[in-house]
Amino acid sequence: MDEDQRFDAAEQLALIERQQEAVVRAVAVDPRLLHGAWGVAWLVGLGLAALAHGDDPVLRVPPSVPAVVLGVLITAAGVLTAVHSVRASRGISGPSTVTGVLYGWAWVLSFAALSAVNSAVLRASGDPALADVLWPATSGLLVGVVYLFGAAIWREPLQFGVGAWVLLTTSVGAFLGLPALLWVMALGGGGGFLAVAAWFALRRRPV
Repeated sequence: MDEDQRFDAAEQLALIERQQEAVVRAVAVDPRLLHGAWGVAWLVGLGLAALAHGDDPVLRVPPSVPAVVLGVLITAAGVLTAVHSVRASRGISGPSTVTGVLYGWAWVLSFAALSAVNSAVLRASGDPALADVLWPATSGLLVGVVYLFGAAIWREPLQFGVGAWVLLTTSVGAFLGLPALLWVMALGGGGGFLAVAAWFALRRRPV
């Protein structure tokens, strides 16, 4: 092989590598976006609920405001995760496409079912105060479990660790009761999500 042929081969190899990197960036799920969304939802939503909880709250707002804000933020994070997972699978074929689509829909269907079940439980119990524990605890449980399944699908130890951490903070907070549940999930869970998002942001360039 002469010099020109070696040069052409090197150029072609470099071009192939650049194209592969571009495809990976186009179809990969951005962990900064997803962890950041859940971190903001938990830190802001649950933090607001914690500040407004109790007979002598730090922040005096109408009782419905924290619940609405938390519900909107959690729903937005779930929808963003679902849509981003599905969109990341477009443009590729094979099992990866099916996996991404099914994982995205798993978020949507899980939260829809969670809303229905929680609403039924609250209606049957007749205790509005139960919602303060039920919604945060079950949401944390669902997020942690789905994260674990996602980690198993894509063989991501860090994602598995995040899911396990979410389950731990949710479980500990639930045993401590209110308002500790809200603070533990806001600072421990939300802070954990944001820490992971920051770690990903520092170790890779923006795509």
